[in-house]
Amino acid sequence: MAIFKKALFTLCILLCSFNFLSATAIKLDETYISPNSYKTGTQSERIQKAINEAKKTTGKVVIPRYDAVTKTNVWLIDQAILLPSDFELELNNCKIKLSDKCRDNFIRSANAGLGIKNIAPLKNIKVVGVGNVLLEGANNPRSTGDHNKTLSLNPNGFGQSYGTDAGKPNENQKGGWRNHAIILAHVDVFQISGITLKDYHGHGLVLERSTNGVVKDITFDVRQAVNVAGTEKQILNQDGLGVRFGSKNIIISNIKGKSGDDFINIGLTDTGVEAGKENVNVVSGSVYAGEKDNISNIYLQNWQDFYSLSHRAIRMMPVGKLRISNVFIENMIISPLSKKGLEAEYAENIKGLFVRNLVSNFQVKAKGILDASFRDVFYTGEGSAIDVQASESVVVDNVKNIKK
Repeated sequence: MAIFKKALFTLCILLCSFNFLSATAIKLDETYISPNSYKTGTQSERIQKAINEAKKTTGKVVIPRYDAVTKTNVWLIDQAILLPSDFELELNNCKIKLSDKCRDNFIRSANAGLGIKNIAPLKNIKVVGVGNVLLEGANNPRSTGDHNKTLSLNPNGFGQSYGTDAGKPNENQKGGWRNHAIILAHVDVFQISGITLKDYHGHGLVLERSTNGVVKDITFDVRQAVNVAGTEKQILNQDGLGVRFGSKNIIISNIKGKSGDDFINIGLTDTGVEAGKENVNVVSGSVYAGEKDNISNIYLQNWQDFYSLSHRAIRMMPVGKLRISNVFIENMIISPLSKKGLEAEYAENIKGLFVRNLVSNFQVKAKGILDASFRDVFYTGEGSAIDVQASESVVVDNVKNIKK
């Protein structure tokens, strides 16, 4: 009897443990929603259904490697994934590809879009890549390039970029923000990490009037062309990162790869186009709204062997009334494959540029800057390493020409 009671007691303990583990497992499963939970609709529709449901419950969606409904390892989307406040999107070892029907971003903050003139601020958005995560452009895109580019089926020269919408009635014949890969507009507190962006249609990652964020572990991989039926078609722009009007307190670290146009461009030109319009490079509008639209406290850290195929590796451009303050650039290796290096234009509008531990094959250009520091710069190119005049407010220290 004693042995029986002991066995019964042990069984009860095991059953209780099993029930506890089961409950725990259920709880873990309920911490996020997957688009695999929805059996009908396109892949885009199922992803957005998951987000809309999670917005009311878990606050998190995970897109896995395998789509169990379409039985494929590629999530082919034809519209942007729209993210609300207080939300986390986990991309888990997955590939997301734009369909040939898509003329939209991969991911955008849900507060902005065509026809949205007044953009409500959002907060607390995370896009986290786990494992190998790839976002790839369309095989035969409808539109590419920025707002200055005209669509063409056979583009050539600086002003034309490929798109199958070229010549079609009722379709916009210019590029613009709809071609960018990821856009956050008016978002406070955010994280974007762990993603490779490949052959996107405009710019890679654009931050507009967004604050208190972290961007890390991002790779850019473009070549300014797409192969359509065996023919190379020109794609212009394909900048890496854009830090636009009103962006503040942002750390951007562990970035690598190659861009078409500027690898990073900090600044924007006021073209007078309001939010929600199509022929503009930013969805939140390119109208400078005063001091609140100034850019400040941007930290670029630990970038590895990055370059631009046709323009600058790092570009700052506070045009017109825009002001930029406190940009920290440190621990950077600009690949000699880049077309150009670090250049600060309209440098008189920059207050506080701190460059340290930079290896570059290109001259650092910041002519006319008044408040800055350049330390420990190793230059492997020809001629002068830096186009900066040292003064009481500009420190130039340990800048060396290093022979190849």
